[in-house]
Amino acid sequence: MKKLILLTLVVGIMASGCAAVGMNGVLYTGVTEPVNATSNSRGSKTGEASCTNVLGLVAVGDCSIDAAARKGGINNIKTVDQKSTSVLGLFVKQTTVVTGD
Repeated sequence: MKKLILLTLVVGIMASGCAAVGMNGVLYTGVTEPVNATSNSRGSKTGEASCTNVLGLVAVGDCSIDAAARKGGINNIKTVDQKSTSVLGLFVKQTTVVTGD
């Protein structure tokens, strides 16, 4: 059992370099980080766009600021944040969150 736990940790550490985004924990990551802001107050609309990476082998999605703004119907961007979720570095989801009007 100890060998299995050690092997899981080693594989997780090695694989997290392949599928890494932003601030990472080895076992689990669930963070929201700022990307950009203006001097304007937070917008009344919010838009999100996501990308997913599996095993560091397959990455799909459009997590651009433009895609998030379109989904939220935003023309004037005020803030941009990035949410990152990772499990053992084997599954990673990155979401761009845009606020504006």
